[in-house]
Amino acid sequence: MIVSDTIAFHALLRSAITQTTSGQKIVFDTVQDNLGGAYNGTTGVFTAPRAGQYVFTLMFLIEQGLRHKSHGDLELRGNDRTSIIVRAPENPGGADTMGSGTTVLSLNKGDEVYVRAYTENMYIYAAGYSYFSGYIIA
Repeated sequence: MIVSDTIAFHALLRSAITQTTSGQKIVFDTVQDNLGGAYNGTTGVFTAPRAGQYVFTLMFLIEQGLRHKSHGDLELRGNDRTSIIVRAPENPGGADTMGSGTTVLSLNKGDEVYVRAYTENMYIYAAGYSYFSGYIIA
């Protein structure tokens, strides 16, 4: 049963990001669910519609190879500060590598949460391999 004040979203990358710059906002622009309408798929920003504790999950897959970094970090920012930095570690076998992380944030109404690149020169896969999601728990 979905309660009318439920807040939850799940968004994917529509297409791969072929080269990141440090500090670049990563916009997960394919919004699959957006209960409460708090996530903006155009800007990549979640805006808390009310105060509470929220859970956020970030997962991404990066290419390894000569053209790109062998590891990559994405930063989830909330309350205008770093909440977590998620690393896709170097894979000695040379295969692509994945990073994932989950955090709980206490947010006030109007606080913003988004993802940005912490590492430059990453190739981030799309098509369901990379996503950003969140929901309120209290």
